[in-house]
Amino acid sequence: MLACKKTNKQLTFCLLLLISFWSGVASSRGFTMDRIEARDDGESIQVDGKLTLNLTDDVRKALSKSIPLQLNMEFVLKRVRNYIWDKEVAIWVVPIAIFYKPVSDEYVISRPDLFNQQESFGNQHAALERLGVFKQLNLPLEQPINHEKKYILEARIKLDLSKLPAMMRPLVYFSSSWHLNSKWTEWPLKH
Repeated sequence: MLACKKTNKQLTFCLLLLISFWSGVASSRGFTMDRIEARDDGESIQVDGKLTLNLTDDVRKALSKSIPLQLNMEFVLKRVRNYIWDKEVAIWVVPIAIFYKPVSDEYVISRPDLFNQQESFGNQHAALERLGVFKQLNLPLEQPINHEKKYILEARIKLDLSKLPAMMRPLVYFSSSWHLNSKWTEWPLKH
């Protein structure tokens, strides 16, 4: 009886250790929206932010073999309402890309808020770090918003699998290592 209790405790300890290891591995890959600051300037929403872009080994390997990656930053502006669902005011999808040029041995990132919309880096890590920091990303408004109301900006980033080469798509759709995206996060809009 005593041996059985000891074995159960050891088994429980091993399971908890295994679960904590898996959660550590899962959290070390994927995308997170660390910080977003959104301001209304009357004609558009100006967004500054910081993302963490942790690629899986399969995605890193593909990128280093000159397979371009397109990520989509998705933004939804909502007016906060007390007793019913928040109202969607505007939706934007901002494409950002990273690709490798083997001839010049550099990683190139492309995003609308960059000067000349592209920057080059000597290694993948530096390119991903820069891709995750943006300032004054312009999200145009169709009509001005009411400054007496409260608004939030929801945001997420995801890897666009439909932009990968056609021959790769059937494989990546069934591979969990390619399904990289962040959770939706909410950030207040400053007037």
